[in-house]
Amino acid sequence: MIDLDGLVRLGTILKSHGVNGEMALSVPPGLDWSDDPDYLVCMMDGIPVPFYPDSIRGKSSTVVLVKFQDYDNVDDISRFMGVTVYMPREYLVEHDSDELLWERFLGWQVSDTAAGPLGVIKAVDESTPNVLFLVVDGSRERVIPANPVWITQVDKNERTLRYNLPEGLADL
Repeated sequence: MIDLDGLVRLGTILKSHGVNGEMALSVPPGLDWSDDPDYLVCMMDGIPVPFYPDSIRGKSSTVVLVKFQDYDNVDDISRFMGVTVYMPREYLVEHDSDELLWERFLGWQVSDTAAGPLGVIKAVDESTPNVLFLVVDGSRERVIPANPVWITQVDKNERTLRYNLPEGLADL
């Protein structure tokens, strides 16, 4: 059995990329690892299953393209869509902080290109495949997906995240 304590949550497989079995994997902004891991673990029907990457390459600051051995076309990888992916903790490079991944954004300001300032991140919910931020502005609380596709700017100095949320999502 795979020990989940030795793993770090990378993100969620979003979609296929091309036709040769490559998949787009969402990752938190600023994620850094020392070498390509020997294996990644996917939660398949609630069971951690190891898969061995043929390649891992960055596409943007929040998306990594991964291709697993023996999965060579779109039909082979369809079962991976929406799956949560983990990597062995020893590959993670930690920077100036004990906080890992999404938790490092606690206390950061959040704004949206259309709606403007939304508030401060007070909590991170990683209990579902879609990581959520609890954003508080005075007495108003919003739950906003920590979806890297919608994050347009990360400012470490100002501790701000700028989103381009789909219409109406900032109003919830």
